[in-house]
Amino acid sequence: MAYGEPDWASPGATTPEATQNAATGSNISANSGAGGVSGGGQARLILVGLSFLDIGLAAMMTALGVMTLIQFSGVADTSAAFLAVYMIIFAALLGTYEVMYWVGIPWINKILRKNFGFLYGLKGKGLYLIFVAFLCLGLKNDSFSQLVKVLTWATGISYLAVGVLHLFIVCIHPTISEKYRAPTAGLSATDGGTTETPNPV
Repeated sequence: MAYGEPDWASPGATTPEATQNAATGSNISANSGAGGVSGGGQARLILVGLSFLDIGLAAMMTALGVMTLIQFSGVADTSAAFLAVYMIIFAALLGTYEVMYWVGIPWINKILRKNFGFLYGLKGKGLYLIFVAFLCLGLKNDSFSQLVKVLTWATGISYLAVGVLHLFIVCIHPTISEKYRAPTAGLSATDGGTTETPNPV
């Protein structure tokens, strides 16, 4: 073996110690149909907390969309009505994904993964939350009640903060984001997933 050349570049040059010290992956756990966290401890607690935050965000956005539609005041206000409908759809999408994280429903998970695959990672979900935050903050109308105005700002700022938190975890604490396991219910082994649905969380 020449100087500076790695031992794997030359057949038969690998030392027995290097082979024995290689990680064998004995801590590998089967990924189930529901999402979850491989491993435990602090990473598990953080990822479960993020899931609950996302469920709360979906509930806030749904409430804001419904309250905006209730206060819809005619033809001059159509943009607010369209934004409210979009907010309800986006909140339902996030809420449905988070339900798939806890309880894998194969046919729903397969549709979500095929059409909204960006939700299946922390980075994509963080960017999605930031996008929806600006959609929410764009909802302005002077005819809304004070409650709707406060809920609009609270929801938009919450979505923005949690989206940035998702990206912060991906960029600053990659060991936590590596433990995140997206739901795989309904996917066959050829699709890259399993068909089992027990919840590892």
